[in-house]
Amino acid sequence: MTTNVTVEALEIIQKRQRLHCQKIGRRNLNLRLDALKQFKRLLIENEERWLFALNEDLGKPALEAYATEVAFLLNELDHTMKHLAKWVKPTVKRRLLLSGLEKTCVMAEPFGSILILSPWNYPLQLALGPALGAIAAGNSVVLKPSEYAPAVSQLLAELIPQYFAPDLFFVVEGDGEVAQMLTNMRWDFVFFTGSPQTGTKVYQAAAKHLTPVALELGGKNPCIVDDTKLNPDTVKQIVWSKFLNAGQTCIAPDTVFVPRAYFTQFLEQAKQQIIEFYGERPIESKDYGRLISLKHLAHVEDFLKDGEIFYGGEVDQATCFMAPTLMTHVVAGSALAKDEIFGPILPIIPYDSIEEIVSQYQQLPVPLVVYLFTKDKQHIQYIQEELESGALSVNQLMVHVTSPNAPFGGKGQSGLGNYHGEASIKTFTYQRTLYQKKTPLLLPQQFPPYSEGALAALKRFRRIIF
Repeated sequence: MTTNVTVEALEIIQKRQRLHCQKIGRRNLNLRLDALKQFKRLLIENEERWLFALNEDLGKPALEAYATEVAFLLNELDHTMKHLAKWVKPTVKRRLLLSGLEKTCVMAEPFGSILILSPWNYPLQLALGPALGAIAAGNSVVLKPSEYAPAVSQLLAELIPQYFAPDLFFVVEGDGEVAQMLTNMRWDFVFFTGSPQTGTKVYQAAAKHLTPVALELGGKNPCIVDDTKLNPDTVKQIVWSKFLNAGQTCIAPDTVFVPRAYFTQFLEQAKQQIIEFYGERPIESKDYGRLISLKHLAHVEDFLKDGEIFYGGEVDQATCFMAPTLMTHVVAGSALAKDEIFGPILPIIPYDSIEEIVSQYQQLPVPLVVYLFTKDKQHIQYIQEELESGALSVNQLMVHVTSPNAPFGGKGQSGLGNYHGEASIKTFTYQRTLYQKKTPLLLPQQFPPYSEGALAALKRFRRIIF
């Protein structure tokens, strides 16, 4: 186990963070806004270093890295800073009763010291996104970035102490043993992004302390195209979104379903679109990323045996490369048919009716998102009513996650809880009630011994008694 801190030191940091939250974070909105400004400085002043680290870890092109990581966070920060005062304003309601004037004030209270365990696929966005939401809500944060993205992890550990005091934001580096050490500690809230398997372990560890959690997991996201929306722009969107970050995106379309009559046409269009994006030799393209590790490459490569390769399939272990790959004739019941791929393989399956797709996905865990390309309002309504998902995105791929007005999260195997925008404030706070009542006189019927007419009076006037 290699880490930059001991359990004893972490417990001291926890105590300091809880004290900071109780004395400062709970009520001082200006300090929260100042912290968000520090996040902006952290991103802007070190932009080139972030882009370089993202390229080192995942081979991300600068434009992709900036758009999906840096720009995403800057937009989230701008939106949060603009609306935070409104989001955290207590709600006050009054009622006039027979017994007096009642006043109820409900406040969004921060939890305290929050553990964030972030993944490797978007190692900057998925580390700082939850962190800025937690701190905006008045909490303090301990962040454990993924060791599988070492360049970004090391940069986070280096730079965050330059912008934040440890009683507000602290970084712990290390491997899986370190993560286990952290999850065994008592936190006030735990936020995890990663696989359902690891998420289950995090959930179980938190349950020992009755610690609330949010889990952002994965999903086998279907992309359904009907004959009303089968066009080159649709194909372009699908190919772009699938092979962005070499397919290592939890909201990427996992499998595409196209009408049987257009199956061959779609395959040819998708192949040509890959060539337009990345050339005949994607391994030489500066706009195509790499898989995170040889272990993950071997895992994704194993899916190739579960169907026929229509295009792509080339692998280069020396550079953790797998070509954008289109697959057909997927073996029923295989891993490719059931499991999240999380890599640059796109199965394309013909269908005869949308009902058969719905029937299939009703037997699978709830995905993070269902994608539907159609002009048919009845198809939209049908999918919305029959398929569960964290989101239903119509005629757009992945951009729903960039909307600050759209809570991001799943259900069951795809997640527990959500965040982004105001949803982050709701996730990282609990509702605390301040109750006050001006009672000019006590109702004698309230107290024993109860009179014979008290029950009848209560039934008649209950709405204005309490």
